This record gives sequence, structure tokens and C-alpha cells, in this order.
Amino acid sequence: MEKFAYNVRNVCSIRELIETSVDEFGSNSAFLVKDKHGNIVHITYKEFFSEIKALSTYLCSKGLENKKVAVIGKNSYEWALSYMAVVCGTGIVVPIDKELKAPEIKNILELSGSDAVIYAKEMQEKIDLCEFDGFKMCKTEIAAAVAEGKKLISNGDNSYKNHKIDVYGLGALLYTSGTTGVAKGVMLSQYNIASDVVGTLKTVEVTPRDRTLSVLPLHHTYECTLGLCAILYSGASICYATSLLRLLGEFKEYRPTIFMGVPQLLKAFHTGIMKKVAAVKGGAAFISVGKKITTLTNKFNPEIAPKLFKSVHEAFGGRLRMILVGAASVDKDVFLDLEKFGFRVYTGYGLTETAPLCVMHNDRERKAGTIGVPLAGDKVKIVNPNSDGIGELAIKGPNVMLGYYNDEEATKAAFDDEGYFLTGDLAKIDYESGHYMIVGRLKNMIVTDNGKKIFPEEIEVLLEKCSCIKECMAYGTLNDIDETIVAVKIFPNYDELEKIGICKEDPEIEGKMQSFFLEFVKNKVNKNLPGYKAVHKITIRHREFDKTTTQKIKRMSKDNLLDD
Repeated sequence: MEKFAYNVRNVCSIRELIETSVDEFGSNSAFLVKDKHGNIVHITYKEFFSEIKALSTYLCSKGLENKKVAVIGKNSYEWALSYMAVVCGTGIVVPIDKELKAPEIKNILELSGSDAVIYAKEMQEKIDLCEFDGFKMCKTEIAAAVAEGKKLISNGDNSYKNHKIDVYGLGALLYTSGTTGVAKGVMLSQYNIASDVVGTLKTVEVTPRDRTLSVLPLHHTYECTLGLCAILYSGASICYATSLLRLLGEFKEYRPTIFMGVPQLLKAFHTGIMKKVAAVKGGAAFISVGKKITTLTNKFNPEIAPKLFKSVHEAFGGRLRMILVGAASVDKDVFLDLEKFGFRVYTGYGLTETAPLCVMHNDRERKAGTIGVPLAGDKVKIVNPNSDGIGELAIKGPNVMLGYYNDEEATKAAFDDEGYFLTGDLAKIDYESGHYMIVGRLKNMIVTDNGKKIFPEEIEVLLEKCSCIKECMAYGTLNDIDETIVAVKIFPNYDELEKIGICKEDPEIEGKMQSFFLEFVKNKVNKNLPGYKAVHKITIRHREFDKTTTQKIKRMSKDNLLDD
């Protein structure tokens, strides 16, 4: 793969990434945003950089230099500006999921030792409930802060210019969960993130002519590294989608060339495309003939496919050429159909701990059902492969995290003796293409259809607060329409149940237990979790779980997986 590489500049920090882009692409549009009248306004790289320096200067004037600053809210220009102002000239950024409940946000603010939080207006109630006594700034105050920062600079404040960055030290602190006792802070350096950008763009070409329509949450490393940092590195432009309901309209409005999504969203696109074409007279034949032609002329033909499927391309603004997919596996039919319609589909694999990309498709080759090959600069191996070549995927490279914040034990357990990060995912090599394939998850993480990641332990921590639950196990399962949901199995503590009037001898005990646990889950578990983590199914066991010698529940034990 080293032989197939674009000639891209090397950068060691996000600050260097931004400053070199300003030098090279200063008059280019970095962002397209809407003003209060709904008109699209272009913000150039020079203008963006000016506001980065101003906001950073303002934050430093509030005593925040080298401190941790949390950023929380929906995707917006202000979110991107806040993030860049912190990492380029202030301190350490702590991106937080806006969907977390107030107790989870409060827990992250405390665990991270954040000294400040910049938040969107719609987060006001949650921030108030956190009782955070550090510096707080609402998105609505950013314009005034930028203006004040510019005054400070004009009066001789050189805090941005003089700010020193340890590119190999802690630059961003990201939490994989918010729940007390489970929250784990991933420490990334600016070098981790910058090297991930460079490694990606060595084999995937993004140019100043490109534009992305951002829909995935920016607190995720996938969107932040690729949808923000990599785009800005390339001199391209960024637009932020306002909602999924308006997404197709905004495709036509902004006319992006690049889109980053999750498999569930691609599946929805695919369904819509097939219905759109099939509804037209002769549409089914059109699809069949078009696919055969594009298959004969290669699976992606930038000249023929967009002409054959002109109406499909027009629905996405007419310029869309590249779709990047992460978070979960992509349906093979969806992948192949989109390629044959004339869109390049790239599947990428990674984790927060790898900043995030470490294995990905590239401009030379993409294959359905695989995750591609290691990123330029990364080394990958499969640990303890079985007879089918399946083992744990392990990664080593400049994008791999520094470790887990204030958790030496977890950090040590995450790496093998050769310094490879153990991903917890099972993989094998597709020897026909040389690509890697994810075949299962070694760890317990539940991944929903839209790419949300849920740790069973954080559900169990809340369940175990009920004295009437002796043992429990959270897991992912499919509902009636084949969507992944969170389910739990509960082994009751009958002695505690009897104290509240639910006796083992009662002929109606099953119904009473079910009602009791449903009520507890509704009021004490789901209310403290974002919607995608909510428990949707409860099964009551009548015997203890199968456990290891250290009394840990065997999650994959056949007995534990069976319903009573």
C-alpha cells in the first residue's frame, strides 16, 4: 500500500493542519452556513482562522490556557469553531455526546476535570442540572466572545501566538460512556489525530473542489477526524445538515461531493432510490440494464453511471461521488447497488482508541463485505487465529491512543506485549483481495443499526441498584422488524421481592415480577439513559447465570442466551 499513495503534506498537530491550510487555501470557502434569513453564507479559511485565534484568546483571558474545555451540542459552525479554538490555542478539548442525560454529562465533567464547558442553547437545562461551577459559555455568546478576542489581539494580546502545544501529549479526551463506574476516557494526542488524517488522505483523494454535508455527531472521532479535520486539511468545504427530515432537500441545496454516514442511513437511501426508479415506467428494466452496463464497464464508472442514473444523482445534488461508511457493516447488496449507480462507497473500520480509522477501503480497490486494508502507517495483525483464520484484530500505529485517563490497569490490559492495541473485534483476511473482514465482536459492545455503541455494563450498573435483582445481563437482540435493541435478563432476588409483597408461592408471581421490573426499568434505568440505550425487552430467569470461576457471567454461554 505504501506504493499507492498521494503526495500529501505531513502535519503533526491540528494547529499545524489548520495553519498550513490557511496558507494554501486562505480564500477558499471552509464552511457554508445559513444566516437568520436562511441565506447561505460562505466562511473562508482566513475568516475561520481569524475567529479561531480570537475565541482562543478570549478563552485564555478567562484563565483557561492548558485547561480542559468541554464542548457539547448539535453539529454547527460554532461547535467546530469551539473545538478548533481549544485545541489550537487554549488547552485540551473534551467532546461530549449531546444525547447523554444530565447525570452522565455531570459525571464526565467531573471525571475529566473539565474547567469549562461550551454548550448549545438547547443544552441549557441539562447544563443547569449538572450544577457545574466552572466557566460556562452558551453558543449564543460565541459571537461576542470572538469580538472581544479580536479586541484583545489588537491591543497586543499574544496568547494564541505564544501558546505551546505538546503534539504527543493529551490533546483530546473522549468518553466511551457517561455512566458512573463505566465511563472510560480515551486520551488522544494531536499527533494521533493529525497522523490519522494524513494516513487516510494518502490513499483517498479529497481536493479543494470537494464539499461534505455533515450529519453524524461531531463528538464522535469518526466525524470529527474525517468530517472536520480531514476536510479542512484538504481545502474543501463543510455544510451542516439541520435534520434527517430535511436531508434530501439539503443535498440539493448544498450539492456535496462527499457524504459520511452509517449503514442504516445508506440502507434508507438505497430503499428510496430503488422505489424512485421502479416507480417510473420501465424503471425496473432501466435498473437491470443499467446495472449490466456498469458491471461490464467496471463496478464504478464516473462517466457512464451518472448519466444512466441521472435522476438518482440529481436527488443527491448532482455532484455526490464518495460515500464513507463507518460504525457497522454495510449490507453487500446496498454497497454493490450504490457503486453501480455511480457512487464510490468506502467502508472504514476504527475505534475511538485509534483516532478512529485504522483499516479502510481506498481509491484503488473497494470490496463489499470487507473493511479494506490498514491505513498508511498502521500495522495490523490477527491475534491467536483459529483454524479458519479468525482471531482478535490488533492495531499498532501513530494514531493509537495514549491510554485511558487515570486508568493504568485498563490501559495496560488494552495492549499486548508488542505494543499492539487489542480491539476486541474478531477478524479474518479475505485472501482473494487481501482485505480484512470483521466477523464478530469479542467484547460485549452492542452496536445498533444506526451505529450507536452501547456497553452492557453501563445498563447493568443501573439495574443492579435494585435490591430485587440478584443477577442481570444486558445484551443486544432483534425486535420484530429486525432492528437491534437492548434487552436484559434478570435473575430475581426472591427474598427482597417478598419484602415488597411479591411472594414465591403467589400463583400470579410471574405477572407481578414482570410488572415490577418493567416499572423499575422505565423509571430508574431508561430515564437516566439516552433513547438509543433504553431497554426494550425484559426476560426473567428462574436460575442463576452460568458463571466463570471468578463469578463473572459468561455472556456467550448457551444456557445464558436461552430464554426460560
